[in-house]
Amino acid sequence: MLEQFRAYLAGSALAPATIVNYLADLRGFLRWSETTKGAECSPLSLETADIREYCSFLQQTRNHTPATVNRRIQALRKFYDFTTAQGWTRANPAEGVPLVGKTTSLRSKTLTPEEVSRLLAAVRNSYHRWVVRDWAIMQVLLGAGLKLGELIQLRLSDFHPDSDRPHLSVQGKSGEPGRAVPLEAEVEVALKRYLVVRRAVPGVDALFVNRNGQPLSTRSIQRLLSRYARAAGLNGLTTQALRYVYATKVYQDSGDLKAVARLLGHRHLATTVRYLGLEDQAPNGNKKG
Repeated sequence: MLEQFRAYLAGSALAPATIVNYLADLRGFLRWSETTKGAECSPLSLETADIREYCSFLQQTRNHTPATVNRRIQALRKFYDFTTAQGWTRANPAEGVPLVGKTTSLRSKTLTPEEVSRLLAAVRNSYHRWVVRDWAIMQVLLGAGLKLGELIQLRLSDFHPDSDRPHLSVQGKSGEPGRAVPLEAEVEVALKRYLVVRRAVPGVDALFVNRNGQPLSTRSIQRLLSRYARAAGLNGLTTQALRYVYATKVYQDSGDLKAVARLLGHRHLATTVRYLGLEDQAPNGNKKG
């Protein structure tokens, strides 16, 4: 099927580099679908909701830029144009997935203090049996600024409540150093309360587990956030928005870009400047004048 799609693209007057990119994008999508939907999953059975879920994964877990996500969407639109032309699918499910705005990505969407209060109230007032765990997750996202992938990788040993200053040890990517993120009292208390009720199967050391005692997945975190966001009237909320709330608060409290970069795990200060939308700031954190 990939070879037939390659021939289809070649006949569409696309540049060779574009064809290579589209094929790579399709392979990435197929790997994701097999991982999340099962090894026997056929791309011909996927729907618009599945592709939306994939785009959410690219933005929240992989932290891809809008431009990269949009190229993936365009590749999938081409692929499903091809499958529809072949009679393998009735319609193009990727057509119902809008491109991500280049100036307003999910990452840049933040929350007002009132919206944060509404979100936390939705969790606090929930009758869900896992509300203590979910409260701890929200506190970590808002009070430590972790990425979704970093959250699910936390281990019991990464929580240090008895050190001079309670903190989380966040593992870096392969070959990169990790970082220590200090915790305010409310986050520390939430984690301690969760650990009292945490029930994991033997051998599982993931900090956050599901009802079966297994590590929580990225999809599980996304679902629980969506549930509470809907209850708070904040549809479309992402973990990246909560990370942005944290970053903004740290910068407003300290005025120290280097501290924000260190706590977010940014390797370069310029990344933090762009992340906070402070391009008019000098690299040392002082305004240009």
